[in-house]
Amino acid sequence: MSQRYKILGLLGDGIAGEIITEGLKVLEAIEDRYGLDLEILGPYPVGARYWVDHDLKRGWPEELTAELFYEADAIFKGPTGLPDLVGKLPGSYTPINMRTELDLYANIRPCRLRPGVKSVLTGRKPGDIDYIILRENTEHMYVNIGGFMKRGGETELAIDNYVQTKKGCERIIKYGFNLARSGEYKGKIGAPLDGKRRLTCACKWGLTKGDDLFKDTYERLAKENSDIERDSTWIDSWSYYAIMRPGFYDVVVMPNQYGDIMSDMSGAIQGSLGLAGSINAGDKHCFAEATHGSAPDIAGRGISNPMSMILSMGMMLNWLGDKRGDKRLKEAWRSIDRVVDKVLAEGKVRTPDLGGTNSTKELGTSIADAVLKID
Repeated sequence: MSQRYKILGLLGDGIAGEIITEGLKVLEAIEDRYGLDLEILGPYPVGARYWVDHDLKRGWPEELTAELFYEADAIFKGPTGLPDLVGKLPGSYTPINMRTELDLYANIRPCRLRPGVKSVLTGRKPGDIDYIILRENTEHMYVNIGGFMKRGGETELAIDNYVQTKKGCERIIKYGFNLARSGEYKGKIGAPLDGKRRLTCACKWGLTKGDDLFKDTYERLAKENSDIERDSTWIDSWSYYAIMRPGFYDVVVMPNQYGDIMSDMSGAIQGSLGLAGSINAGDKHCFAEATHGSAPDIAGRGISNPMSMILSMGMMLNWLGDKRGDKRLKEAWRSIDRVVDKVLAEGKVRTPDLGGTNSTKELGTSIADAVLKID
């Protein structure tokens, strides 16, 4: 009997429902193609719009309990948040803080120039850009330690403390060495320029104490991973080098806030944030989430690119395949990755962000149909 996997789904705001609908279409095709048994829990509505629609009393339905997050084998989530509601809601979007409470310390965001896609970098062709931004996901600027000082109703002082710990630095950097070694989520193992397995450390050591700890931890662990080439650069320098010589990079490990920003820049380098898949992974849990936001300006028009969500779901299956030792799940990810390349290379179905005129639904259907036709 095939093992059943419980996959928890969360819808989100803006274009979330549109891209998740197509992601589910591809998951169904994968289920048929590989004989998988995926039990989809939900998808449950969450997010800023849910708060507004429920008089700011709830951000999620009652049946979405904290226990579901721990019981699920994996989770997928659409983008949440609306610009006009930032900082104005009374609570979070889900019953738990997924990244910290599930301890999802590794945010894996590939940047790959795929077939049939033009980069903003002149002269770059598919295969020239293929690196991963590995973002530490639970520390640094987003620990939410800080506050305001007010006088006479006016905010006069705002403080944010960023935190780096030895444990946090060690585990994300070890994850980086292992990613460089395995080549998971990349087109090919190693950097495109020279094929070397390389882990780049990008932070701001020498100026901030937390980044000193991050860099010192990297140097110590590099001695234990001598099969992976070491490389270090300040984060501001890396933003320059990533544009000037992107083929040099294989896996780049960064503290939290830096990785958040630089992965968006990488979305532009690879041709569109609509191609930027992402997972938030830990040792026990994982959730897939497209790198881009909720894009309320195009919501409801049916023109959003679902590939980022589809690729994220595929990465989620690969993580689960490793955790459960199920080769079918890992092959399912490889198939989704290959099919996305095939559809892009053919150039027949493209959403507007890729220069086409097709709908979200048409692109999702083309990927699902191609999955079913895999030899």
